[in-house]
Amino acid sequence: MKFEIYHQLGHNGTWNIDSIKNENTGEGIIISPRSMNKKNTEKIEESLRKKAIFDPLLLNPHQVNTKMATYDFYPNDVMPYGFETKQFSQYSSIIANKCIKFQDQNDFRYFVIPTRYYNDMPPVSTLTRILNEHFIDPFLTAIENLGSHKGVIIQLILNSNMIKNDEYASDLLNWITGIEGIDGVYLITELSPRDKQIGDVDFLYSLLNFVNALSQNELEVILGYLNTEALLLSIANPSIITIGSYENTRNFNSNNFIYDNEKTGQKGPTPRLYIPRLLDWIEHPYIDLMNKTDPDYIRSAAHNEYLDQVLKPGYKWHFTKPEPYKHFFIEGYKQLREISIVEDNERYCEICNIIDSATREYSQLKEAGFELGVAGSYLPKWSTAAHLFAKKQGWRK
Repeated sequence: MKFEIYHQLGHNGTWNIDSIKNENTGEGIIISPRSMNKKNTEKIEESLRKKAIFDPLLLNPHQVNTKMATYDFYPNDVMPYGFETKQFSQYSSIIANKCIKFQDQNDFRYFVIPTRYYNDMPPVSTLTRILNEHFIDPFLTAIENLGSHKGVIIQLILNSNMIKNDEYASDLLNWITGIEGIDGVYLITELSPRDKQIGDVDFLYSLLNFVNALSQNELEVILGYLNTEALLLSIANPSIITIGSYENTRNFNSNNFIYDNEKTGQKGPTPRLYIPRLLDWIEHPYIDLMNKTDPDYIRSAAHNEYLDQVLKPGYKWHFTKPEPYKHFFIEGYKQLREISIVEDNERYCEICNIIDSATREYSQLKEAGFELGVAGSYLPKWSTAAHLFAKKQGWRK
């Protein structure tokens, strides 16, 4: 199945929107109130807004940040004494009606039913009862009262233990596929702790199986907060895959949604540049050294105006500068688009070729004297997950 590519908006989301408009690097956007206030959401160009997915972001109902406070559907606005779990059911219909009304007025692509985040593994019966009572049922009722026939997507945020536990995942799948009136799932997963690239082969293999099971049940599957593992996960036939700029849009971390943690003055990350043939973001001192000692190699990594800019002598690297991210939008989109046009076994074989090629690139760089630390160490894990999944599908003996 051919998938679409959406931008997961975060801070400086105008970079993503400009890239979509000017370089055609995506089919749509996922909007987060955490990084875009109500007024700016409503100001998004209509043609883009109608294809957009709106994430209501109720995963931490205890808190909102200043941008989220501009919306009227958060518990702190609706409930007289702020969020209280025991009292939430009494107000869930009000919250649902306000949230669905906003989604309807802005004519987003789908109605999205939000969820809560749990860092442990409550019994599936407990988890699903809470989600049904607080979100699924009141939101479906609000949508039904509108009389709209627009598609309905439920959001799920699952931690790695939920995904890796076969029985738990199976029970969740049975619950999801039994919900009447929904068309798909907006799935976000958290692996904690994790490196910048996912190296947990059990998690990747289990996630491939989970996504594939949803797809086999004819549900649309939107995968949020993805880094370059998006390439690997595409073999499970999702409907929409995401790309993002800052790391917090490419790696879901629940700590980012504890808004007391949003402090100024914190040191930013080391700027990096995405190298398509390596399937990774490389720290800029290595990029500068490659450009100095082997300019043909780094300049052949990609061809776009933003790469040209960062390779100019005297370029001032900083994590707040747009060029490295706009370079990634172009090159990441290009990689994903090329594999989206092939399916099933053919896509699996193509991704294996890409992974094998990246592995060889790292070896060649090492021979040339570039020691990139753990960079590339995740690639055998990706290959293993892909091979095991392919064997289960009958694509490999």
